[in-house]
Amino acid sequence: MYETFGFSRWPDNQLGFQLFVPDNTIDPNQYTGGDSPRITSVAVVGDFQQAANPSAQNWDISTALKMTQQQHPNGLLFTAPLPPNFPDGYYQYKYIVTFQNGEVRWVGDPCTKYGGNNSDNSAFVVGGSSISAKPLNPAKRLSGADLAIYEVMIDDFTAGYRANRAPVDAMVDKIPYIKNLGINAIEFMPWVAWPDSDDFSWGYDPAFYFSVEYAYITDPSAPLEKLSRLAAMISACHDAGLMVILDVVLQHASAGVGTRGFPYYWLWQDPGQCPFIGSFTTAPTYGSLPLNYYNACTLQFISDVCKYWVQEFAVDGFRFDQVSGYDNPQFPTDGAPALMTNLKTWLTTQNNNTFPLIIEDTWDFTAVQDTNNIGATHGWFDMFRSYPAGYLGYGNQPQPPYLRVLNAAQDFNFPIGPVTYLENHDHSTATFEAGGRNLWYRVQPYMIALATCSGAVMLANGQEFGRSQYLPESDDGLPKSQQRVNPRPLDWTEATDPTGQSIQSIYKSLLQLRQQNPGLRSPNFYPDNYNWQSYHFSPDGYGLDIDKQIVIYHRWGTSAVGQLERFIIVLNFSATQQTTNIPFPVSGVWVDLLNGNTPVQVANYWLYNYPVNSYWGCIFKLQA
Repeated sequence: MYETFGFSRWPDNQLGFQLFVPDNTIDPNQYTGGDSPRITSVAVVGDFQQAANPSAQNWDISTALKMTQQQHPNGLLFTAPLPPNFPDGYYQYKYIVTFQNGEVRWVGDPCTKYGGNNSDNSAFVVGGSSISAKPLNPAKRLSGADLAIYEVMIDDFTAGYRANRAPVDAMVDKIPYIKNLGINAIEFMPWVAWPDSDDFSWGYDPAFYFSVEYAYITDPSAPLEKLSRLAAMISACHDAGLMVILDVVLQHASAGVGTRGFPYYWLWQDPGQCPFIGSFTTAPTYGSLPLNYYNACTLQFISDVCKYWVQEFAVDGFRFDQVSGYDNPQFPTDGAPALMTNLKTWLTTQNNNTFPLIIEDTWDFTAVQDTNNIGATHGWFDMFRSYPAGYLGYGNQPQPPYLRVLNAAQDFNFPIGPVTYLENHDHSTATFEAGGRNLWYRVQPYMIALATCSGAVMLANGQEFGRSQYLPESDDGLPKSQQRVNPRPLDWTEATDPTGQSIQSIYKSLLQLRQQNPGLRSPNFYPDNYNWQSYHFSPDGYGLDIDKQIVIYHRWGTSAVGQLERFIIVLNFSATQQTTNIPFPVSGVWVDLLNGNTPVQVANYWLYNYPVNSYWGCIFKLQA
């Protein structure tokens, strides 16, 4: 429903504005907590006024386009048509809202599809190219552990080479590069528009949920081509066989400065009575407004936002940020679980049952059961990052709990599974934790672990060439220049220097091995109930030897032709070559896929005194 409001072409082909505000005095089912909005009238002002009426002045309240209140079963609906033959152009506007107490407020459009170039204006385009994203070939849709994801921050990713182009245009340049890494899905950090008061943002402070951030889609040389640019970028991803996953922030909204943030907050005479806003959980909102999932209008609005990006731009999946902020166990059918159920039901009607619904929850093991309870398809498994980060910083010595981390699929209700990663946008990079790019090789065993463990895998942009970046875990009290959310453009010269080329080559090889061997993506892992107090191999030879810094585990699953395939993975985290006794579940010929497909003969289930190179490992596969 909400996606139909804002500025649009109406069914009779007329252009016009529609502002909808839910009201529980009209429909009590919309919300139970919160007052009526108490709006008496609405008008529209902007730089379109003279084009609509030659006697009007742009941005002039006295000649504003007055809106007419229409009947609507769920609340207040205000409409205003533009005259026929309205000229092509890019136009900005705001609503002038008058309340019962006489207050007059300038408010943005909560359902605008375009953002303005300043002052948090809403905008619309008449003319320009068709906005049509080419859908992905259904045969290319992937789910579960088949996903190999690349996380992109559009601004930082393109800053070093885009020149004066729109960032989404520049993204297209690198699609072949991303594809060539062995990636099959790009996860875009939020492109939903944030307030203009933020001169730089990661996108986690949304205000206009149906709109794309103005700076991402604007090229001054072609002002009418904005959403068409986003559609073209998505089409290019799909032409390359890459899924497009959108990171969405549905836990909170930004209030902005003055009355220029999340419009629904400011469309209530008393913003504190706005039913879209309220604490559904005790999770932090980092200065933003918490969205209130107690009320039906919030769930419908957010559901419609998600459906809009799928319907209009052929998005192939979502990553839901900070779901802990709208998952309340005391209300197990509200909030995040209700959203997942709603989206899954709707996706089924769209014949799309291969749609990743990935949640970020807590940064500990409780995220596993939360993912199951919420009904997502995947959960971010942050321990796969945080444990190596700690080990790299303290002598590179994995501890016994690392075996639980490597068994990433444990306790997920298959086919629900983890997304594993060594890096994401929120923390210092693995190369930094290793001591910098000159010590990048210390990360290699963790890279091998990433490619050989259960779940979907993810690389953060720049990880593939060893980007070394420090981020404070908390920036409370730090000056703005040292805070987490700051521009950090990728240095693309690092992608072509010897270190960058070496790391890229390894990631490409590992992702290719993972793609060619489905058993490496299965949920099967041994030892599956490892003794966390054991600092040496188990009696059958698996687990961790703290003295040699060697880890050994078994993986198995069904091959691409339906046969059982088995793997033994050996990881050496030490600075020297180690010899170790390696157990195997089956005797016979095994091939080391990681080291030149070297065959070894295993007798009586063991391979004795086998050398494993420093900061490296082996991936043995039973030869059919």
